[in-house]
Amino acid sequence: MKSKKNQFCLTKLLEYAASIDLIWLVIWGTIFVSFVVLDSIFQSAYPGRDVFYDFGNFRVQVVGNGTFIGVTMLKYIGIVLSFIYAKRKFPKDHVLQIALGFTLLADTILTFDQVSKLGVLAFCFAQYFHIARFAKIKPKYFIMWTLFMFLLLISGRIMKIESMFVLAFIYAISLSMNIILTRQWWKRVKNKKDASDREVVASTCAMAGFILFAMCDTNVALSYLSVTGAIPFFIARYANFFAWLFYYPSQVLISNSSVITEVRSKNPKNISTHK
Repeated sequence: MKSKKNQFCLTKLLEYAASIDLIWLVIWGTIFVSFVVLDSIFQSAYPGRDVFYDFGNFRVQVVGNGTFIGVTMLKYIGIVLSFIYAKRKFPKDHVLQIALGFTLLADTILTFDQVSKLGVLAFCFAQYFHIARFAKIKPKYFIMWTLFMFLLLISGRIMKIESMFVLAFIYAISLSMNIILTRQWWKRVKNKKDASDREVVASTCAMAGFILFAMCDTNVALSYLSVTGAIPFFIARYANFFAWLFYYPSQVLISNSSVITEVRSKNPKNISTHK
């Protein structure tokens, strides 16, 4: 029985993938394959090294810890496009757009400073808005959650706990909640006799997306500990590679996790939507 239900979910996912504009599938695939290949090449050629080039009076870091700057920009463009895709595909899902907007803000900050506390704070807000989507939390709880978060930061300050660790704790709790909520949603839809195609696809994308998100953040944590000297520095090289290997697909999946009416679909009869 379980295998039949899993096969049903897979069938609906494939039908949905077929309904997406080919250009988006090509873009996602090209970006993913390109940064994986380029990262592998540069990490092998410049393992853990920094390379600078002088352009007149300007000195530019072309390779940082084995990562080519062009690869970093390619990854960032991928996140920008995921935000644009969700905005066009699900224009009425404003909470999803806000959540992805905070994700984009976090990635923008962390592109320039990999250990930025402000970047991690932006990710905390992104996780909260995803919680608001799946748990249908009212706006007033956002104020309560924000106050609670800042109280934790103040408490950490008083107890002389590094604020990055406090933010990481808040983030980890929020991400864990999203994994639990999306798994519950997926199981509920899976056992629902009259579940729409859109619900099957959205719940599956959401659950898979947040599992990959967690796998990414495990590597991010290892990278941070490596950069700050808590564990051997060479680990950051591998952790950064695997972080993006999981992170980019997670954002593509999450950007497809809405149950709110789509604007375009090549096969609208196969993929039902909810208003």
